[in-house]
Amino acid sequence: MSCPPLRARVLVLAALAACRDGSGTPGAGPASDAGAATPAPSVAPTASAASAPSAPSLDAGVADAAATDAAAADAAAPDAGAPDAAALGAGCTLRRGPLSLSLRGPALLWSPDEAERADFRVIFNRDGVAQHVAPSFGGLTAPGSPPAEAAPDAPDAGDGSGDPARASWPACAVASRFVYCMDHGGTIRRTPLGGGEGPPIGAGRRGTGISAVALPGGHTLLAFLSDRKTTEGAVTQAFAVLDDGAAVPLSEEGSGATFVALSPWKAGALAMYIDARSALTPVHARTLGLTAEGKLELGPDAVVFIGDAGESRMGGALAIGAAGPAYVLLPAAKDISAFGMAAIRVDEAPRDDMPAVWSLYPNGLSPAPIAATQGVSPIHVARVRPVSREPGARHALELGQLDGEGRFHARCVAVEGKSFKHVAIEADRGGSLWIAYTNAAGTFIEQRAAGP
Repeated sequence: MSCPPLRARVLVLAALAACRDGSGTPGAGPASDAGAATPAPSVAPTASAASAPSAPSLDAGVADAAATDAAAADAAAPDAGAPDAAALGAGCTLRRGPLSLSLRGPALLWSPDEAERADFRVIFNRDGVAQHVAPSFGGLTAPGSPPAEAAPDAPDAGDGSGDPARASWPACAVASRFVYCMDHGGTIRRTPLGGGEGPPIGAGRRGTGISAVALPGGHTLLAFLSDRKTTEGAVTQAFAVLDDGAAVPLSEEGSGATFVALSPWKAGALAMYIDARSALTPVHARTLGLTAEGKLELGPDAVVFIGDAGESRMGGALAIGAAGPAYVLLPAAKDISAFGMAAIRVDEAPRDDMPAVWSLYPNGLSPAPIAATQGVSPIHVARVRPVSREPGARHALELGQLDGEGRFHARCVAVEGKSFKHVAIEADRGGSLWIAYTNAAGTFIEQRAAGP
């Protein structure tokens, strides 16, 4: 039996989402009027004034997050085996940092020794060129200590302000022995991690995110967004490149893409892309692998979730434990009055219209940076949310874990600030979490305990 066109599948799934009964099945449907966007919840405005991060807070963050998640009880039944909040908070102890880095901008956390995964370094994008930074911590930092001072050799931004120099958007991506970076014109190059020149392998949309993973046999896979002319006009779509080959469309015909991410998956990779629209936001997932001849093979495209109206800055994350399943994490509007993080399960073969487990925020937020670990259990999440419902409320960088059902359990608030632009998180094999984040004061890195 042939499959219906993607556009028809999206409309059918949207209709199903709109007709869901009130039985507690989570999920957000589009507005009932064709072409009418569902109003988004109020969003706390972001301040532009520089603000140094406040001292880390443990107990207050756990209590605040627990109160927030209580409002999401209809999305997931209580679990008698859920982690204890106090125990989770105890496992969020600050070990080193926060350390102010010499550049300000989106940071990639990378370990030179993949087997050990310790002493993470930072890679910044300097107009398409990867710049490695090895953090120089002064020693262990006690919880509650003020942020570390900027490195003495931090370069000036060139405007006499003394601020750190700015890195380029987006962050670079690493796969196997290669690093991918996009320059200001949108050209993406694959260069050896050890340095050297690399040919351009993609023409992306300027400033949009890229993602890369390693595949068996020493192959690499890159995903990015690019504008293409179609019968419907200029459309931004997702593309994939195997090694240094030609770009292959990830988006189905008739679909756009505003965000794309990859993760290792089984013997290949899992791709997720978001198509944020003015009336609804389809989220797609598909597997990718290699044929016997070493060519890229795309699995069926699945519309795993349809959210409310979105915007081009909407991002997400792919979260995967040591053995699966995978979860798409999407900060989005649940309905007209609620905003939060939707965790959408992705099985071995992605399926259409999967339920979501919601963890609500006190208010809406755009953009809402989020990151998650891949390949380790439990899954660790770093997300930015408002600290309260009031307009103009400060923002919190919150750390937590996903359980086996996709429920989010808050561990602590690592730092508060006026706004956050980017966040990254990695887990090492010694029992630590490494977090990098960019706010109005600069880009910081810190190391925290990963468990009680």
